[in-house]
Amino acid sequence: MRKKIQAVLSHSLVLYICVGVINTFVGLGCALVLTYFGVMVELSQTIGTIFGVLNSYVLNKKFTFKSQNSHKQDFVRFIVAMGVAYGASMIVLSVAHRIFGINEYIALLCAQVAYTLVGYAISRFWAFKQ
Repeated sequence: MRKKIQAVLSHSLVLYICVGVINTFVGLGCALVLTYFGVMVELSQTIGTIFGVLNSYVLNKKFTFKSQNSHKQDFVRFIVAMGVAYGASMIVLSVAHRIFGINEYIALLCAQVAYTLVGYAISRFWAFKQ
């Protein structure tokens, strides 16, 4: 049983999701708090993303992808990857909230899903590629 659990936890997607849970508390938590205090939802998302990206880089480099590349190489690629993921999340957020009129908190959650999926794919196959 222990070997099965270790096998599951060694898979990069599972680790990425675990790191993502932590990042959700950091990034999305920040965005929700700022939105609650009246900060425009797009600005809240941007600030939350910055905090989440910094946390995510450290945890994903060390634990998820166990990259041995230099910080210079990995950080630049990671920032590009997260920039693309951020762009996807902002499109989802803006379309959901501004065009379809979805509640801003639900729209933030939808944007987080898009960010996670796009961020994983680019990180896995490009940003932390050995």
